[in-house]
Amino acid sequence: MTKEAKKRSLLDTYRPYFPGLLTAIGACVVATGMFMDHNPMRLGGALIAACGAFWSGHRQIKSGADNKARNEKIIELSEQLRDAMTGGDSFCYGYPYMVSPGHFQWSFTHSGKTPLYDVQVRIADRRKPFLNSSVTLQLGTLFPGRAHSYGSLPGSIEIRTPVQAFNLFFVARNGSWTQEIRWIEKPGVQATANRVVRDGMPMNQPLICEVSPEYDGDTPEDDAWNGLPDGFVAFE
Repeated sequence: MTKEAKKRSLLDTYRPYFPGLLTAIGACVVATGMFMDHNPMRLGGALIAACGAFWSGHRQIKSGADNKARNEKIIELSEQLRDAMTGGDSFCYGYPYMVSPGHFQWSFTHSGKTPLYDVQVRIADRRKPFLNSSVTLQLGTLFPGRAHSYGSLPGSIEIRTPVQAFNLFFVARNGSWTQEIRWIEKPGVQATANRVVRDGMPMNQPLICEVSPEYDGDTPEDDAWNGLPDGFVAFE
């Protein structure tokens, strides 16, 4: 370390004590002026002490601002760590992938910045009787920017009909949400209505809501999509 660097290091070490030292010197000058009954000395000492107090206050304000910025950064990093461990505000939703004229397979799309953990979904088929209408899939971990297909899981491949309606109930480490998806196969187009709402949030504040122009089913903004599309046929 050079001599100049040593001087700077020494100065940085003792600089925090300068305001207090200046205030103490001012107080000593005031005391000496009072002892000698010397008004100019008392005034000068008071000014020196005031300068020391001002300098000390300025440093405290700056230190307080630095501490606030540091605390805000710590909070931000803590939130990022929590999101990385739980999934943050990410979610996923199911979509049909047609594998043959008579069947389709569920594909699940991740939406968000952080992975989803311990994901499971209960898929309720509105075509089936209530007691036999649902199947649960264990999806595990889903990663951002990827679609995940689970054709090997029982219940992941469904019978395909021209008009279909499903409710999907998701649970993951970061909470739960519900998806309503309906679609109608028309000549040259699959008209789809798809909405995802996080549990506890109003229906009219969905995570995602997409309705094809060709879809002519009932899709109320602030209520469940209980009205099924025309041509919907339930299984016996």
